[in-house]
Amino acid sequence: MKKVIVMIAVFALIATSAFGTPFSPTVLKISAPANVQYNFDGKTLLVPVTLTGTGASASLLLYTKDKGAAIGKVTNGYLGWHQVNKIDTCIYVSPFNQLVKGSNNFAWDGKNKDGKQVGSGDYTYYIFGFDNMTPRIQMTTAITFNPWVFRTIITNDSKGSPLANPVWYTGDGNRSTAADPVIHSQKKWVVGNEPTDATLLETCSNPGFCDVGGLAFITENNTQFYFHDTLKESGLKITQKFEWVPNGAGVSQTGWGDNGQFSYSGDWPAGWNFGPGCVNGGQGVLFVVSADISGSGMQSTMISVDINDGTELGRIDLSPWWVDVNEGAAGGGGQYTGGPTEISARNGMLFLGSHSTCVNQLIDPYAASEADIVKWTNTNGDYTGDHNFEEGSTNAWVCNDYNVAPYKYSTSAEANNFMVFSSFGVGAVSFGLYAPDGTGMGYQALSGETAAQKFGVEFIDYGSAFDGIYTTDNAGEKLNTTIFYAAHDSFKGSLSNKVGVASAPAAFAVAQNSPNPFNPTTTISFTLAKAGKTTVEVYNVAGQKIDTLANGSMSAGSHSVVWNAAKFSAGVYFYTVKSDNLSKTIKMTLLK
Repeated sequence: MKKVIVMIAVFALIATSAFGTPFSPTVLKISAPANVQYNFDGKTLLVPVTLTGTGASASLLLYTKDKGAAIGKVTNGYLGWHQVNKIDTCIYVSPFNQLVKGSNNFAWDGKNKDGKQVGSGDYTYYIFGFDNMTPRIQMTTAITFNPWVFRTIITNDSKGSPLANPVWYTGDGNRSTAADPVIHSQKKWVVGNEPTDATLLETCSNPGFCDVGGLAFITENNTQFYFHDTLKESGLKITQKFEWVPNGAGVSQTGWGDNGQFSYSGDWPAGWNFGPGCVNGGQGVLFVVSADISGSGMQSTMISVDINDGTELGRIDLSPWWVDVNEGAAGGGGQYTGGPTEISARNGMLFLGSHSTCVNQLIDPYAASEADIVKWTNTNGDYTGDHNFEEGSTNAWVCNDYNVAPYKYSTSAEANNFMVFSSFGVGAVSFGLYAPDGTGMGYQALSGETAAQKFGVEFIDYGSAFDGIYTTDNAGEKLNTTIFYAAHDSFKGSLSNKVGVASAPAAFAVAQNSPNPFNPTTTISFTLAKAGKTTVEVYNVAGQKIDTLANGSMSAGSHSVVWNAAKFSAGVYFYTVKSDNLSKTIKMTLLK
């Protein structure tokens, strides 16, 4: 009998070690009034803000609203660092404040960035926040960040519906030559898997040249993908189309393009030029970049390719912003061209960056006029992403210089168009941050940050149970650092002096959870007529409380919480929202 008991204990230990806890982060949610009324009378305005999940380091920003056409094209700032083109612009940005979980207030004195009173009217306000106190948690050990391997994160299924779990794709970082088209392994990881269970990693091998650049998937069919890179010995750039075969060999789609590929060349040295991969920009278009960062080239072009047949659709000349002949000339101290070598697609826009330059940029590749393609550009002058800004720099304010910090090997944008870039070489910081119009918001640090090398930062931000910032740990590595999570959220609302625009809604209301049915996460949204203690609780069909999603003081206005039901069985559940002696209970269905 003792032997049996011992064996049972051994098997229990094996089972415990083999099947760990799925990745299930604590998500940050920022809630505030959708509409705020202010008299613009010089008095201090308090904007109520509620955080659920975690506390956050947060900033309040005020923007013009629907004034882009009137603003037109503007170049401003020290050294003309900031160019905006017919978009709403930032009037005020607060220092980062430490907000606690629960109720908070943001104070604004009614003045702009120059300390002048803001005139009455209609404005947009944003709150951007991230958890800078909780140690990062590991999302996976199966895939890594690598500066030469670009990432693709799928958040919607083939019908466009949000996925319960986002899917992360990356390559293996090996480069081919025409004489040695070795087999490469693309990797797929479902975010939410148990972080250390390597058996959950799915791969797809493919022969050929496209082994370093990014993957792009067809939105209508997430089993077909495009892969892009540069041949080392010739500099020829190639985009190929494959069918993804789980844990098998990818199948080349030879009917696409020229025998399954689209290629182009440029006047750049062999072995130097590499691209940011190909990006599915929506509307049936792939985007690739022709940019020479060798130091002597002057090429910076965005190329659009038909996603259906592999033919070239057109080219966008980016050289006015990314090429500086003076910096690359004898005695210039830098290089002619700075990229771009990074593309992040979000909200129909393309966010651009490179490790080799101070430039970051937002473009609308579908703009009706060529003059309106570039929406904002941030260059040297505001200290966010700047090169050679230190007093006494040998090449003072030279922008296109890949020999100096900050080294910016990745860019990513979130739902409200805030943009980050990974950053090292400028102290113990995690990322640089730009506001929706390209206003620099400085460098920010996650919990326990060090000055180690960091090569990756990505947002997942689509209302899922995995929304947040994905980056390296605080120790960093030169290459192949595994992926960690920190909570993040942003909020967008309106501010006006108009009568009838109030900080509080007219009534208490609770919406049906979305999605419903769901697996395993769903969002519960509600509005409060006035501030007060609020609870959100989940019950089973027997009337037993099985989870508490919120329990604390909340401000008047709109709120939402996410329920992750991964540990519960399929079936019918009920959620109850209670506040100020009011309550409402609604049924929801969990599928497995």
